Parts: sequence; C-alpha cells; structure tokens
Amino acid sequence: MPKEPLQITDPETLRAMAHPLRQRILVELNVREHARAADLARSLGEPANSISFHLRVLAKHGFIEEAPELAHDKRDRVWRPVVERFVVDRNIAGAERAIEPYLHWLRDMFLRDRDAPGARDDLHEGVASAGFFTREEAEEMTAEFLTVLEKWSERTSAAKRADPDDPRRRYYQILFAIGPRAVDTPPET
Repeated sequence: MPKEPLQITDPETLRAMAHPLRQRILVELNVREHARAADLARSLGEPANSISFHLRVLAKHGFIEEAPELAHDKRDRVWRPVVERFVVDRNIAGAERAIEPYLHWLRDMFLRDRDAPGARDDLHEGVASAGFFTREEAEEMTAEFLTVLEKWSERTSAAKRADPDDPRRRYYQILFAIGPRAVDTPPET
C-alpha cells in the first residue's frame, strides 16, 4: 500500500529534506525498507556518526521513525521510512529549495561530457518534447507516464532489496514535468 505524501508546510522541515545526504538516506531507506546507521554508512560511503545525526533530523521532521521491533537489543537503532513522497507548499519561504537539487542534476547531466572516462558506463538521456494538449489530455498522459514509472520503480526497488550491494545497480534520477509554456517568450538565462 503506497504511503501518503508528507505535506511540507514549514521552512524548517523543508531545510531538513533539502539536504543532499538526507535525500540519499531517504532513497536508501525506502528501498531497503529498514536499516541501521552502520548499514546506511556502508552503502552510502559516509561516516556512521554523520548518518546517525541525519537520521535523527529526518525522524524529528516525520520522514522516518525507529523500528524497535527489528532491533537486536535496546541499544540497537533500526530506522524505517514513514513516507515515500512529499509535497512542498509553494507558499513557504524557501520553497524553491525543493527543486534546486533536481535542476542542478538536470543541468549537470545535459552538460556532462559523454567522452569523459567512465561516461559511457551510465545512461544519460534527456528528451524535451512538446504538444498541444487540452488539460484533460495532459492529465491522461501524466497518469500513463506515472503508471509506467511506478512499474519500473517497484521492479528495480525489489531487485535492489534482493541484492542491496549489487555494484551494477545505481540510483538513476527521473524527472517529469508538464505544463503550458508561452512559445513566444524566450526562457530566462
């Protein structure tokens, strides 16, 4: 059963979510379904004390919670995700922080030198397209896209859970945006 999105309505929770390492922790926890700080540190290549700090921040803001029933003893801390997705209130101060990491990644991906060493080891694809939609058609296409995305997300997450340390399985970012655009207005630079 899909978890409900967390509604982010205050700047402090937004700052907690916007930290890049915390985003990586959330992705890893959602795939693994539960983990200890040491497990996440090994998987993410970060010090365990740093991971522990970020886990406490995420818990404070309702992104994750402790799972004491999975712990070996009272000192063992196991964490599990509470949400898979979040929705940011656009009216809170700093709301643009939610999209900045994605835009940064997208810009870097398009500017990446495909002939650089190791660049051919990964898929880096970007497609820009357009069409003349009614609102209903745009909603229908979005629903179809989300169905395909959910299918592949579930499939690849299950494979990651089955072998969390498979070096071939890397985190790929996917962005989807649809909305009207005035074609006679040049984009801001």
